[in-house]
Amino acid sequence: MLLLSLACSDYQLNRQEDVPGGLESGIDDVCDNFAAEAGEVSMLEECIIEPTVGGWTPQMEWENSAPGDTYTTPVIGHLDGDANPEVVVANTAGVLYALDGVTGQIEWSGGSFGSEPMTAAIGDLDGDGRAEVVGSGSYGTTAFYGNGTVMWQTSAVPSGNTPQCGAVGIHDLDGDGLAEVVVGNLILRGTDGSTRAVGTAGSGAGHPWAAPMGVAADINLDGTLEVVVGNALYDADGTTLWNNGQSDGFVAVGNFDDDDYGEIVVTREGTLRLQDDTGSVIWTRAGLTGSTIGPPTVADFDADGEPEIGVAGNGVYMMVDTDGTTMWANSTQDYSSGFTGSAVFDFEGDGIAEVVYADENSVWVYNGLNGEVKLEETRHSSATCSEYPAVADVDADGHAEIIYTSSSYTGSETGVRVIGDANDSWQSSREVWNQHGYSVTNVEEDGSIPASVEPNWLRYNTFRSGDVLAGLQGELPDLTGTIDVCEAHCDVGEVVVWVQVMNQGVADVVDAFPVGVYAVTTDGHVLLEEQVVTEGVRAGRSNDAIEFRVDITGLEVYALVAKIDGGDDSLGLISDCDEWNDAAVWGDRVCE
Repeated sequence: MLLLSLACSDYQLNRQEDVPGGLESGIDDVCDNFAAEAGEVSMLEECIIEPTVGGWTPQMEWENSAPGDTYTTPVIGHLDGDANPEVVVANTAGVLYALDGVTGQIEWSGGSFGSEPMTAAIGDLDGDGRAEVVGSGSYGTTAFYGNGTVMWQTSAVPSGNTPQCGAVGIHDLDGDGLAEVVVGNLILRGTDGSTRAVGTAGSGAGHPWAAPMGVAADINLDGTLEVVVGNALYDADGTTLWNNGQSDGFVAVGNFDDDDYGEIVVTREGTLRLQDDTGSVIWTRAGLTGSTIGPPTVADFDADGEPEIGVAGNGVYMMVDTDGTTMWANSTQDYSSGFTGSAVFDFEGDGIAEVVYADENSVWVYNGLNGEVKLEETRHSSATCSEYPAVADVDADGHAEIIYTSSSYTGSETGVRVIGDANDSWQSSREVWNQHGYSVTNVEEDGSIPASVEPNWLRYNTFRSGDVLAGLQGELPDLTGTIDVCEAHCDVGEVVVWVQVMNQGVADVVDAFPVGVYAVTTDGHVLLEEQVVTEGVRAGRSNDAIEFRVDITGLEVYALVAKIDGGDDSLGLISDCDEWNDAAVWGDRVCE
């Protein structure tokens, strides 16, 4: 089955049946004959993409009130392996619901997490290629397989704050290929729910008694993720890497200066502050949004090329500039929790992002440039927790939708609703928004959790936001490649692999990107070696083939895969016109 899927793919197969030159000419000379030299390649006209700007005709696509009173952020992902994403929410009674993203029908429900549970998270916990769901609340944490059956459960809860109104995160903290579950400052093993560690400082809570939501990012660029809370940084084993002595708070991560390290945005009790990667406070704004303030959103709201911060509080939503200056503010109705969040996306593809926010009465869409109201959807009610509407292609139609929850409070609305564009003109988006602390690079399209995470701020510089670029347009590159294998070293367990990278696009690639060689085994893809291409690739050209000498001792290798810029299962570092042709496969058994 595995080999058949490889053989039927669009990858370029390039097997050399005979060893040129023969062994008598020397092993090194034999394998050197496999090295292709740089040359010209055909350029693809489809890599010249004309910009398409959509319209603004929002309409309600579906609604389902059956989940009842619900004020958690909806999370979206593929759970059952079919083409349709699912929407997962937890109602105020602590029951988790999975709904079909196309029809809104309930697929399953389960769990008992107590009142005001956490926002759930979707991700592949055990590396089997299928996403699971994790819900949590005051009664503990439960993981469900995609069909709703229980995978594991634990009564463990984060320390310091009650789980109410908090959020779950799924991350591979140590890069071992298996995910961890982050619940505030509690770190659970994703495979069985056992406790790995509990941090001793904050829990990522922006409220004095509730709402923990630790997030994860490679703040110090050491190649592994840290758990980030308002006043501390933990490693995968819960060790405190630093504690700056400040108050805890809700967090977001972005790059607000000229270095490559991430900065941390912290909000708590009406105060907003920016910290560098070592925890030092860069600036603080106090009394910003009344006595409460919600989880921050980071994005380029106004298309100036710099990140801004969106925050909500008591009766206000505002956009704050990189230096802490308030750029615009809109009056809202939220005096219940006063600490809701928001999402950002460029729906029309005109280069100006929109802000999606929900208060007690309405769902609002604001122009990110100036705060102008573009939509007020009044079919909404909420006592508000820390939730916000999500943005995803929930029905797999190639266009983004807005997904939000409601609870009877100022009105009678309950359950889940989806807003789309009547003319299907909104920009395409991912079919996944898997957790409250969503940051694009934290999850793959199929729900797999990357073992090696590209820091979001190096490419997108967003947090709780989609990609706010106006889609791929203009003249673009297109990376692809071929693979060739020399098996003259099989007797010593070594294979020489040659990977030639080419650019079929119409724009040069000037930035560095990785090329990795993977063995396809019964345990999945095993990385054998990775190298970085630093010289780029010119449009319409191929580079000299790259040599990899890889050790396959003890491995049954059914095929070899060269993944260029992350391959077909990753967006990679380079934005090109076809993200799904970035791998080459040698589709035969090696050293058989």
